[in-house]
Amino acid sequence: MEKDVVVIGGGPAGMAAAWASSKLGADVLLTERYGFLGGMATSGLVGGILGHYFNENEPAVSGFLKLLIEKTNKLGGCEKWESVYKKRGISFDSEILKISSEKLLIEEKVEILYHSFVCGAKVEDGRVKEIEVANKNGKMRIKGKIFIDATGDADIAYYSGFEYTKGRFFDGKMQSMGCIFKTAGIDEEKITEDVVKMAREKLNQLRENGELKIYNEGLGGKGSTIRKGERSFNVMRFSGDGTDVFDLTKGEIFLRDQIYKYWKFLKENVPGFENSYISALPPNIGIRETRQIKGLHTLTEDDILNGKKRDNSIARGTYWIDIHCPLGRTKDNVHLCVKECLTKEYCIALDKYKEYLPSKGKLYPPENDWFSIPYGCLMPEKSKNLIVVGRCISAEHKAMGSIRVMATGMATGHAGGVAGYIALDRNISVDKVDVKEIQKHLEKQEGLY
Repeated sequence: MEKDVVVIGGGPAGMAAAWASSKLGADVLLTERYGFLGGMATSGLVGGILGHYFNENEPAVSGFLKLLIEKTNKLGGCEKWESVYKKRGISFDSEILKISSEKLLIEEKVEILYHSFVCGAKVEDGRVKEIEVANKNGKMRIKGKIFIDATGDADIAYYSGFEYTKGRFFDGKMQSMGCIFKTAGIDEEKITEDVVKMAREKLNQLRENGELKIYNEGLGGKGSTIRKGERSFNVMRFSGDGTDVFDLTKGEIFLRDQIYKYWKFLKENVPGFENSYISALPPNIGIRETRQIKGLHTLTEDDILNGKKRDNSIARGTYWIDIHCPLGRTKDNVHLCVKECLTKEYCIALDKYKEYLPSKGKLYPPENDWFSIPYGCLMPEKSKNLIVVGRCISAEHKAMGSIRVMATGMATGHAGGVAGYIALDRNISVDKVDVKEIQKHLEKQEGLY
């Protein structure tokens, strides 16, 4: 099989990239390991969508995100764009999003290849010649002129031999994993302030005595669901390497056991949950951080905190530096990895690298401001035809805590898809693409940069 543009990964960034390239006229193939699109929004049940919010008058991310929301709204899966861009999180029905995203790409003539897990790449002089996927047909080789890595883990960059980093510079530890789940059959009218307070106190006790590995004591919300009587929960934590199959296996088993214990506590102790049941578990554990490519430009903590603007910007970022404890700790109300962490256990970061850690008072871009994501963040060093989009773009560990969210991933994916088309159309290497031309196409497609 051979295509003009091959996008690997059907998550938020990959969908946007495939849509953008195909809309401009490229012959695009999108490969996805599951039998549906959406990535962490569907396979991870992650919700709501974050990173789009700027203020109530304008969003920081539009373009593909706006079209996806409009399509999902028409199918009954979320509110209208005019309402949701004014909110910090966009709630949606994860099952409807599977359908709306698929329709959106098929309408732009993107060819989709499901059930295909990428497992290798062939490279010559910085140019990816083909990738290898494993599926029911066996091992399949796919050739392309432009490749876009939207795997979330920089798998293609890794298989191609391009340089990358993982986690903190001093120990390689990455943000802890999680596992969102959904519970239905809830009588939400019974969940009063007093009930919430009581439940939180008891859940905190379970956390402190080690029975539950949770970083908050929440009673769920409307994240990846909008259905009455159903809530999605984002409370779990597991420390490990999301590129290590043994850690992934341990994490899946451990977190599902934790989910059952958490839900059982709610059912047996919290008014409103008496008739509840677990309505959805994700097909895979939730990964926050793995590989970051070494790109032509690397996003830093300073860029975010100072709202740094650049002429070569291809996307806007507004989200804060949100680093979940890389050691997976939860006791002592441990949540963010910051200088002010309250852990009572030994921590090498606090002991030897405290000045490296961000401060609790300095995690956000300037008020009512945004920072640029330069095109160079999508370019692996020495790459001729590989573009990387999504959470694995070139960013140091602290900056990655800001750009890892889904709306920002869609924004980089949108720009990466446009850049891929331009490189194809001009018959040039991806590092030679004129950023001004990317920006012009983004403007026509309502993308913001």
